[in-house]
Amino acid sequence: MMNRRDEGRHEQEGSVQGSLTGVRLRRVTLTDHETVVAQRGDSGPAVVLIHSLGVDWRMWRPVMDRLSAGRRVFAYDIRAHGSAAGAPAPFTMADTARDVVGVLDALDLERVHLVGLSLGGAIAQVVAVSRPDRLESLALLATTDRPFPDAFEARARLAETDGMQALVTPTLSRWFTPGALADDGWGVRYARECVRDFDPADWAAVWRAYKSLDVYDRLGAFPAPALVLAGELDASATLEFQSALAARIPTADFEQLPGTPHMQTLEQPELVADALDRFLPAQR
Repeated sequence: MMNRRDEGRHEQEGSVQGSLTGVRLRRVTLTDHETVVAQRGDSGPAVVLIHSLGVDWRMWRPVMDRLSAGRRVFAYDIRAHGSAAGAPAPFTMADTARDVVGVLDALDLERVHLVGLSLGGAIAQVVAVSRPDRLESLALLATTDRPFPDAFEARARLAETDGMQALVTPTLSRWFTPGALADDGWGVRYARECVRDFDPADWAAVWRAYKSLDVYDRLGAFPAPALVLAGELDASATLEFQSALAARIPTADFEQLPGTPHMQTLEQPELVADALDRFLPAQR
């Protein structure tokens, strides 16, 4: 159960991204921290969504209504993000994958369809390598299967030395198209607030954990269906990079989303929802 402070904070958060009507929130205790899980839908296959670095579960809010038609859709806050800010650090990508399994156990979900964007997609791959028995399928959006240690360390140090305000403009420029930034719609405002308010120590810990990613070329035997969704305008996870990633997963289909940057669900949610709705089974 959430306390009054948590409930009030989530009510305020709802004003950033619109109404949370239909979404149920519950607090889950994991090995060394707590997090919040959002649920939309009461019947059908279970789908778990893992958000990208720097935001929280609300990144998925624009697609949850659509995906919950005939499905139970869950999204949670990764450690060091949102309600899980301040989780013990340092940690590794293996720890974040164990967190996913902990969420599944807390929700009594034996097997799920796992979907992750960017850092969330990297975490999903670690789960697919370490616990494929818990997955019915795998969907990877705008992600990587290898770390870039120098770039990741530079982003960690910048937060520590210059603070989060120095990261807002370069981060949003990687995430959105110039047109979206100029329009300054709710998705951009939400992302800006998340980055600006992120704790620098948590930010640095996440980027340093990201350096421990170790899944490259290890999904060759993944037994379940997979999907890689690439944004045509993604400057961080390019089409070529995503296509190569898909080629290393024999069960994966590859799909390009036109006019879509890195933050797929915040700028082109309809395209993302369409693609995932085609891929994920549902109770009709």
